[in-house]
Formats: sequence, C-alpha cells, structure tokens
Amino acid sequence: MNKPLSPKFLLEDNLIKLARWLRLLGYDAAVYRSTSLSSLIALAKKEKRVFLTRSKRIFKLKQKFPRYLIKNTSYKNQLNELKDYIKYDEGHLFSRCMNCNVSLHDIEKKKIKDLIPEAVFETFENYKICRRCGRIFWQGSHYHKMKLILQKIFLKQ
Repeated sequence: MNKPLSPKFLLEDNLIKLARWLRLLGYDAAVYRSTSLSSLIALAKKEKRVFLTRSKRIFKLKQKFPRYLIKNTSYKNQLNELKDYIKYDEGHLFSRCMNCNVSLHDIEKKKIKDLIPEAVFETFENYKICRRCGRIFWQGSHYHKMKLILQKIFLKQ
C-alpha cells in the first residue's frame, strides 16, 4: 500500500461531489453530514485536515484552522482550483472508496463471483473491495471515463 496522500480534507456536505473526486485521486476526503460548524472546525483541527468550504463567511472566521475557499460550482473547476495543493498520482488513483472514504483492498476474483455480473466476471481479472460498505470495483468503462476526466484536468499541457 502506498503512503497516504497529504493533505487530508474535511468538506462541507455541499461539496460531496468534490469529495468523491478527491477520493478517486486517493485523498482522504471526509464529509460529516448534519454536524455543527464548531464541531467541523474542531474535527479539522483534531484530524489535521484542510477544511474546504464554499462559504465566504466561514472562510473569513477569525478562528485559526486550515481552510480553503472553493469558488466554483462545477467539480471539474473545483479540482482545477485545488491543483496547487493536490496532485495526480497513478499509484493512488482509485485507492479509496468513493462513498466511504476508506482504503480499498484487492480481492480474489473467485471470492466475488456471485456478487458481480457474469459478463464482468468473465471480462476482468482484478477487483478491489471496500471493507466498510462492501462495494466492489473493477477497471471497467466508468473507471476509464473518470480517469480520462482526471487526466484532462491534471495533465493538460
């Protein structure tokens, strides 16, 4: 397993799509729903996370905690905003569950035969599983589409 990427993030729940894409890049991107602002700030400090917000009011608070104001509404533009703070690293891509934010683990194909479509089982050899939610991942068409989006954002000349 690769060393975890830095920084770790804490995102407001209105940035859930950005959180999912940060996870695809391999970043620890936590989202705590229905949590007070003071609790979120305390979590950001305790867990040494950069707090990502779209709120200018939160961004301008006098309290000391690492934060970044996200200005765009499109996740692609939001990722572009963060390009100075995050990187595209092939070794970390698709290493975290998009939903749970935990590290994925390799799983033997034969162990998941009855959990995936037969055509997928016959087509692909390598699989990863989220031990928290049980989702199974493989490098199918979604994988390639998402990787292409990330490459266009991070590797464009």
